[in-house]
Amino acid sequence: MTDYQIDTDNILARHRQLSGLKALATSGQKLTERSFELYGPTATAEFAKWTSRAGNLAAKPQVVQVVQAHQQLIQTHGVYGWLQVLLTGAVYQYHRDLNMQGRTGDATYLSRQHVDDVCRLGTHIVLNYGAPTIGNRKLLTHFMSGNYARLVDRILPSVGAELGQELSGEALEQGANPVFRLPQEGLQLAIVHELDLRPMDADEPVQDDGFPPQPDPIRQTDVSTLDGAAQQMIYELSMITRALQGDTPPEPWDETLVRARLEATMGIAWASQCLYPHPEVASEELRQMYVEDLVARVEKLQDRGVIGTVSSDIFETRQLVEEAAEGDPGTAVLYERAMRQSVDNAAWVVLNWVPDLQTAGFLAQLLLDYQFDVFFDEIETLELP
Repeated sequence: MTDYQIDTDNILARHRQLSGLKALATSGQKLTERSFELYGPTATAEFAKWTSRAGNLAAKPQVVQVVQAHQQLIQTHGVYGWLQVLLTGAVYQYHRDLNMQGRTGDATYLSRQHVDDVCRLGTHIVLNYGAPTIGNRKLLTHFMSGNYARLVDRILPSVGAELGQELSGEALEQGANPVFRLPQEGLQLAIVHELDLRPMDADEPVQDDGFPPQPDPIRQTDVSTLDGAAQQMIYELSMITRALQGDTPPEPWDETLVRARLEATMGIAWASQCLYPHPEVASEELRQMYVEDLVARVEKLQDRGVIGTVSSDIFETRQLVEEAAEGDPGTAVLYERAMRQSVDNAAWVVLNWVPDLQTAGFLAQLLLDYQFDVFFDEIETLELP
């Protein structure tokens, strides 16, 4: 038994269920539920949901094609091989588009979205089908951080070597098959450059466990409790705010540490948009808005603690999405995308700061799977500061 235990039989059984979509033709709700159970809130599951609507039934064979392609990869290379093939193919395409069209190209942006989507799939699979082992926890943090370069260059190949399933270059090229981009194309996602496209490499500052580094000199509080975690976050956010405002924070708050701790305290997507905004939206006004967000965050933490602050973020974003759903469809899509980013940020913060890793993983799972009502019920049982 390895440290990377995964319920492969369950995953394959769910693929076989989805492959028989003819039997589900009269039940769009069942198709949607099974897709989200298997793939999580990814473009693949969203595509299955989209095709279950009356006007889109003609596209259902494409869903079958996508599901069978995923199933074949799992049967050939195992679950972790499947994820490695998908992510490597997505990264190769992203770099091709980045080199040809640059950071502002629409194709570049869509390819980066696809990379993020595969990382979200990996997160869902490890959280929902992986055993709570040390190895799987490390994998989870790397998928949640979206650090595709480290995953492709080091993490997933080492897992394959340990499992005796090393993949050849030819096998990895299967991930570039256009079939895996069908959901993204079928949904006709609008080009909205609100995500970062910062370069990533395998030597980004993360610890062996996948979390952002937190050197001893900045540890002001015992974080073995939620109250202690909140006090540490308040201290770090205060130092980060000083750095972003141009003041001189005390050592060791250099640019690398500011970035790492901003990701840990606010989430990956939030930190990226603050530090590396897309050229089309970058401005001093935007930067100032993010600084004001940090100040407001400190006030929330003082009043509500870590879990209360995260819950407030999710509740407010969820309300906006529900209100937008009744209006213009295009606007609704933008708010739904904002919800996805908000959830990703919240789950990453929870995993970084909730002291008990099992509790943190469970809460992150509920958030990432959009089980918000269950999440709110669960946090009522936690001892809040």
